[in-house]
Amino acid sequence: MEDLMQSFNGCFALFSCLIPSSGYEDVMVGAKRLRIKKQIAEGGYSFVFLVEEVQGIPVEGAEFALKRVLAATGEAAELAEREIRVMQQLQHPNIMPLLAHSRAMAPMDADQGVTTYYMLFPLFKDGSLVDLLEQLQKDKAHLPVQELLSIFFQVCCAVQALHQQQPPLAHRDVKPHNVLIRRAEPDSEAASPSASSAASSGRRAESQLKSNGESEPLASSHTGHARSYHAVLMDFGSTRPARIEVQERRQALEAQEEAEAHSSAPYRAPELFDVPSRCSIDERTDVWSLGCLLYFLMYGCSPFEKAINEAGGSLLLAVLNGQLSYPTQDPYPSEVQSLIQSCLIVDPSKRPYVEDVRAMAQDLLVRCPQQQ
Repeated sequence: MEDLMQSFNGCFALFSCLIPSSGYEDVMVGAKRLRIKKQIAEGGYSFVFLVEEVQGIPVEGAEFALKRVLAATGEAAELAEREIRVMQQLQHPNIMPLLAHSRAMAPMDADQGVTTYYMLFPLFKDGSLVDLLEQLQKDKAHLPVQELLSIFFQVCCAVQALHQQQPPLAHRDVKPHNVLIRRAEPDSEAASPSASSAASSGRRAESQLKSNGESEPLASSHTGHARSYHAVLMDFGSTRPARIEVQERRQALEAQEEAEAHSSAPYRAPELFDVPSRCSIDERTDVWSLGCLLYFLMYGCSPFEKAINEAGGSLLLAVLNGQLSYPTQDPYPSEVQSLIQSCLIVDPSKRPYVEDVRAMAQDLLVRCPQQQ
């Protein structure tokens, strides 16, 4: 026991040294010299900091988000390396770009060490969809239907980019926490690269989709509201090959345990809760999560969290039964509820692919009136 406590204290001391206590620590990531200003998020052994590029003290540069992952095990290192590989593979306006990355070893003793991974990203000061909905609820407001559908459409485009990889990839943890947003500045699109990028993201997505055989015009080009937010999908540590053939119970349990460890239960597809001994799992796990995310954008929680909060009971049973409800006073047209229902089909073989969901969202963007 004494040896165990000493090992734990050693790890804690090392991790404490690796986490800045008061900011203004300088680190090198790729060719960029960065100064850590403050911590803005954390989860597990991952920490996200607000940083600025420094060319020379005390010259200040642009601000970024820096993710620092402390990997004390081989599994943790593999997760970080997988995230880096996936982000290097993907180039899409609705996927968070990886600007630079690096890693460093910090020895604990002669036999083992901690690998620190750094990943540098653009800064999305408006935060995640969770932050957006929290603010709307404080203001007793809701997203106009055009903004709602535009954000959802952009996330569909990001997920489609994953599914179009060869072989297809599944994100496996699509949820509001993993979608960051930036509000466009309508009066400064020409002057601000970031605002211009946000405003043109839909057009670039349209161009990319056309290159993959899509020919219809992007709905967001027909509406001003549809460009109010630029949305990006992030956090690819849970990304896996989308298609799995389960042939025996051992494989089923492995797939189920992996889903429990790396995907959030309120947004997890039913086929990942209780994996049969013989089945096929594919990229439509993400389509289920998209339906949950759209419900969250409308009402501020996942559909199955709402079900168990109102009636009690089990999240598992609510998901496996497709048990969900809608407010009696709903500010959104019934067609948007129908879009949710299309995603939340319990039988994965009958669930649409993301291309179909994206097309439905695009059609609604054209048809639904703007709300003020």
